Amino acid sequence: MDTAKLRTLVKPLVRGVLLKVHPDYFVHDPVAKRINQASVQRLQDLLAPVLKDPSEKHSRSGPVDTPLEFFSKSSDATQNPISFAFSKIHQSATGAPHRHRHHEQQHQQLVAQRTRDLVALCGELSVPTSTEALAEIEKTIGPSLAAAAASAPVSAGELRAARAREALENYARRGAAPDLHAALLDRLRQASWSPDDAQRSKSARLELDRSKVFFASSVNPQRYAGVVERIEAELHNLHYDRWCSLPLMIVNDWRHAFRGSASRYPGFVVIPTKVSIQEFNRYILQNLSDITQARSERNSQGQ
Repeated sequence: MDTAKLRTLVKPLVRGVLLKVHPDYFVHDPVAKRINQASVQRLQDLLAPVLKDPSEKHSRSGPVDTPLEFFSKSSDATQNPISFAFSKIHQSATGAPHRHRHHEQQHQQLVAQRTRDLVALCGELSVPTSTEALAEIEKTIGPSLAAAAASAPVSAGELRAARAREALENYARRGAAPDLHAALLDRLRQASWSPDDAQRSKSARLELDRSKVFFASSVNPQRYAGVVERIEAELHNLHYDRWCSLPLMIVNDWRHAFRGSASRYPGFVVIPTKVSIQEFNRYILQNLSDITQARSERNSQGQ
């Protein structure tokens, strides 16, 4: 990111903000002057990473989640102060070999986010801004913000919620294949499994219809990908052609699959994260007809 160019673009925005909220405009209103003076000082501290060279030292700005409050000279601000909060920047740790590069990336992400917050503050205060300058600012900070979004930490709860939404959306889709059983058998016929072509048969691999894969809430979201890959690697042994038209619910272990003698997930084929081929095939043999019937009933009820 060209920080020198960014400083040149940002300085007019800062001047525009100060022309709206400088404490000297409120000499006859001590309360407004005191509040603006404190907020202007914090604003300058918050923007120090943007406006100063990285080699220059600057003071910390205090808690970012405490909003700034401004009275504007161009409005009836003494009755309606403007409150504005800068974004909190999430920073992650890294190992010593990459510490310098990681620190530089975090600094650029901080500069980019503080710049975008300044642009938003200008909008709140109705500061006149050049469309061309704003476009140049966005072009300069865009890559750093995209990198920050890609590396932002995601909690287990957020991962689970996102995966649940994805599963519901996928399962709501209709018409992916009119006959999934027939489609799978066709794929099996196309895959060579004859003894005369052992190498090709060894490389052939089935894949789950992932639009029909669900996870119980107790399953660790960080294990989703590995679990699916492990199941896919065993699909030929799990007789997938028998149950490919049914949705799959992945649970931690068999005890989470049943409530007494009844299934916790009627209409779903259930499989543990650490699947035993023998146990699963015995489960399919004993329960497939009941699962199919329960799925038909759920489909008829629109579930």
